[in-house]
Amino acid sequence: MDNIPKKGAILAANHTSSADGVLMNSYLWKPVRFLAKEELFSNPIKNFVMKGVGQIPIKRGGSDREAFQEAIHLLDRGSYIGIFPEGTRGDGKTFRDPHTGAIRLALISGAPIVPVGISGGLTAWPKGSLHPRFFKKVIVRFGKPWKVKEKGDGTDYSYEELKELSRSLLFDRIKPLLDDDVKRSF
Repeated sequence: MDNIPKKGAILAANHTSSADGVLMNSYLWKPVRFLAKEELFSNPIKNFVMKGVGQIPIKRGGSDREAFQEAIHLLDRGSYIGIFPEGTRGDGKTFRDPHTGAIRLALISGAPIVPVGISGGLTAWPKGSLHPRFFKKVIVRFGKPWKVKEKGDGTDYSYEELKELSRSLLFDRIKPLLDDDVKRSF
């Protein structure tokens, strides 16, 4: 818990379970506002619930300026923004190729990224299951905050450089936070 800045941070976690967001929130003293796929807001009831708990709809498959602007505004006000760099739930055995959103958001906002490793989420609420399995061991570990630095030569990062920074976040910073029995193979 000492690794969590008191305000304005991006929490980037591995993603295997529908419970991951709830699990991450259960450890913190203030809520995490997640960038969540817009399909989760598809009907009035889901929309009411998702927005009621502060989630931010984001369009998948490209850049969503409106979602980023809202996230930057919230970071400036001291909120936590949660992102799953893999974009969708994985199988718990390998990392999916990451999206660049967490890195881009950190560069634009200046907020630190806190890597988060969630172990046991897949057994607590497996993909495709309608409800969680209670009393399963789940561990959430928060790594040291990481500031993404601008390039020293004054140019912007290329897409491939952003992808490599995203892979570094997942592989080098999140993987050590996972329990040995759930560490992913590459």
